[in-house]
Amino acid sequence: MNMFSISTLIMLLFAGFCRAEIYVITHRDNPVESLSSNELQDLYLARNQTFTNGEHATIYEGGGDELRSRFIRLALGMRVRQFDAYWARLVFAGRVLPLNHVNEETQLLEHIATNIYAIGYINRPPLSESVKTLIVLND
Repeated sequence: MNMFSISTLIMLLFAGFCRAEIYVITHRDNPVESLSSNELQDLYLARNQTFTNGEHATIYEGGGDELRSRFIRLALGMRVRQFDAYWARLVFAGRVLPLNHVNEETQLLEHIATNIYAIGYINRPPLSESVKTLIVLND
């Protein structure tokens, strides 16, 4: 095998490991089975505060700077500064309360396990049976 073939093989083997996905999750008993990209944007930009079935959504964000930044870029098409400024204006105007923030995945899973209409995101497939995936965002 020549060096080019070996390099190509190595790149293909590691391509799956380099793919960055974000899993948007909710409680397993939430009757909503999936979200479109537009529905996700509407929830996280406070254009809509309910799921498609009319139930009020409790929205969580966070999980570390890198994950938060990727989520904001992939799901909302914004930079972190834009997103933070957008939310600062909404909160200052009294239109909404600030988003619920979590620092770690375990905190998020605890919140979602106790609230059927909670929604949040993690950077790997959920292992807990108390949650389900609504949409997967690919980098």
